[in-house]
Amino acid sequence: MSVGTYLVQKFLKEHEEKEKHKDDYDKVAKLKKLTVVELETLLAPVFEKEGYVKLQFGTPDMDKDLFMPFTVYDTKSDRRDRESSLALQKIARVALTDTNWRLMSDGISYRSGILTGRLRAYEREEDLLKLVQNL
Repeated sequence: MSVGTYLVQKFLKEHEEKEKHKDDYDKVAKLKKLTVVELETLLAPVFEKEGYVKLQFGTPDMDKDLFMPFTVYDTKSDRRDRESSLALQKIARVALTDTNWRLMSDGISYRSGILTGRLRAYEREEDLLKLVQNL
């Protein structure tokens, strides 16, 4: 098989795959692919509205994927550890639904009103497809 024939077959196979999963590819195209600054602009007011202030991002882990640690402070003293963690998880998940960012499965940790967690950016097309298929 010549290189040209191989490339044509590969292109046709990819095209068939995209047609087969057109709805998923359309969803990927509609996702907001946020930069870290845009992510902060999205999350900070949503968190503050619910009593979580001073959103700060830590040093990103930029290996194969981008992981972004974060810290916020809970201003509601009547909310305790588990309740506060679960509330913030729900808020973050809802806020990130239409974006390429997700809260990591290790969740959110709480200590004395300080909550920490990690976010993951999905950037590669195959990862974005899996992301929209799990919505």
